[in-house]
Amino acid sequence: MESSSPLSKTFTTNFSRYFERAVAERAAQSLADGAEIEFRIAQSDGKVTETFTFTRKDRKNVVQAGSADEPQVIFTLTPNAAQELLDDDSEEIGHIGVKILKLIVSADAHRRIAIKIKAGFFTLFTKGYFGVISTGGSAFSSFLTSKGLDGMGAIQSLLKKIKG
Repeated sequence: MESSSPLSKTFTTNFSRYFERAVAERAAQSLADGAEIEFRIAQSDGKVTETFTFTRKDRKNVVQAGSADEPQVIFTLTPNAAQELLDDDSEEIGHIGVKILKLIVSADAHRRIAIKIKAGFFTLFTKGYFGVISTGGSAFSSFLTSKGLDGMGAIQSLLKKIKG
């Protein structure tokens, strides 16, 4: 059984502070107001223990407790993966993006992020999600390329595979 972090019931509060950081505001500046990303904290067995929503309002990052009304993207994080992100104080968008991608492809069930795309390519484009990818710079794009995602066609193909 996975050990519980002392912060396990306060991920919403901690991620609210995390997304208030200047680096998070820069990373999300391309997202349109009303873009919704749902975050689920779930044990490695899939049991969800906490849910919160990241959105943009008045061009600012906002975190709200509870499920999103119409999420375009859903991230499910184990508590260990969530804490690993919260503990990273990097101010480099590319570094943070690579860390997230490494947790997505992690073989360790206790350190994993799962992603589900709920929106189509056009909605993701008009809501500004692809702008977030470009803010990651060369570190992020190099990592994507190393995983075979070296162009919009490859990204679009991946989106079709993970759309839920």
